[in-house]
Amino acid sequence: RLLAANPVYGKIPVLLLPDGRAICESAVIIQCIEDVARGSGGAEASSLLLPDDPYERAMHRFWTAFIDDKFWPALDAVSLAPTPGARAQAVEDTRAALSLLEVAFKDRSNGRAFFSGGDAAPGLLDLALGCFLPALRACERLHGLSLIDASATPLLDGWSQRFAAHPAAKRVCRT
Repeated sequence: RLLAANPVYGKIPVLLLPDGRAICESAVIIQCIEDVARGSGGAEASSLLLPDDPYERAMHRFWTAFIDDKFWPALDAVSLAPTPGARAQAVEDTRAALSLLEVAFKDRSNGRAFFSGGDAAPGLLDLALGCFLPALRACERLHGLSLIDASATPLLDGWSQRFAAHPAAKRVCRT
């Protein structure tokens, strides 16, 4: 049933709606839930995952797609590289992606704790990057690397510690 609901990728996650329609891919599902919460008027601003400002919402969606399309493939390639040269290139690509995310954090967070621009709760962009923290830390340990650290990406380093310490992430982001 799930494969039939997502014939394009043939994988989960898939959100099956009561009327039989399906929504595929994590970020798209989360954004749909966000849209429903906004439309119902039942959500408080502090519980929403995307900013109120349309431009900021677009930027958060852009960087969420960047994480899925550029950052994750680069990080994944570090462990899957067939040669030392390919691994070195993957490490370089991962660091380049993290440098861009460092700037994105500076621009989106407004000096606050999270990409969401808040101190209390992470938003969509925080979740998009935060879900890869356990894999990133494992990759660092496995290959003797330092990818997010105070010298290369000080803002992301602080963010990663705050994200991992947040009650919603604590169980999966142990360092």
